[in-house]
Amino acid sequence: MRGGREILRGLGRSHPDSDLALWAAGVTFFGVIGIVPLVLVSLRLAAALVGADAVTRGVADAVAGIPQGHGTPEALRTLTATALAMTPLQTAIVLFPASLYGEGLRRAFLQLSTEVPDKFTGWRGRLALLPVLAIAPVLVLALLAAGPLVSPLYLAGGSQLVLGIVIAFHVTFVLLWIALLLVYRIVGADRIGLRALLAGSFASAAFIAGFLQGFLLFLAIPVDWSLPFGGLPVFGAVAALSLWLYLIHVLVLVGYRLTLTLDNRDGG
Repeated sequence: MRGGREILRGLGRSHPDSDLALWAAGVTFFGVIGIVPLVLVSLRLAAALVGADAVTRGVADAVAGIPQGHGTPEALRTLTATALAMTPLQTAIVLFPASLYGEGLRRAFLQLSTEVPDKFTGWRGRLALLPVLAIAPVLVLALLAAGPLVSPLYLAGGSQLVLGIVIAFHVTFVLLWIALLLVYRIVGADRIGLRALLAGSFASAAFIAGFLQGFLLFLAIPVDWSLPFGGLPVFGAVAALSLWLYLIHVLVLVGYRLTLTLDNRDGG
């Protein structure tokens, strides 16, 4: 308990002048630009590994178990079809907006660390995201591989639904742990010790994995997202998804600050 209190105090003292909400909003802006291209490239590379038919079947199995409201399954199918139809030239072009996400993450991480930004901060962030992007197809395929097991449990309801949520949480958690470990280590500017890196990314992945399960529950609520925007569906969908993306980035940045706090406590 004493160690936990020390970590919380260190977390609160670490660069209190930085506006966490502002920088989470900034990363969300870069994410709105870069995440869809990032998913497109990941799906295209995954298809290059196992074939387009295997990816299409995997996505179909995965979306069968998620809530069908708000057009989410159809949007994912369209995204997949678009990714699989891209030519090598189109894939290379899509890499540019996808890399902007790395720039946004690095700029936000720098606000939470003692490192000094330089004039190549944006390009360093973009290039640092490429190794993460290289492993992204493997993570996508691992996630899709769980679809045939989890989706029937989601559809069955009752105790099987609970089992499906537990399995989905742990699969998502492990994949997020790998992704965040790479992001914190490669995209972040700080040289973090291994123990702090493992612990910080572990905690962040656990919270975000649970948060994503909550997002599936949110999709199941029959609420018209367009009501606050005069019934305009596009604005409602963009606002709702941006809000959830913003909250995820709050967790990502808090996790990075926690990782730095643990590293400082270890004398890193």
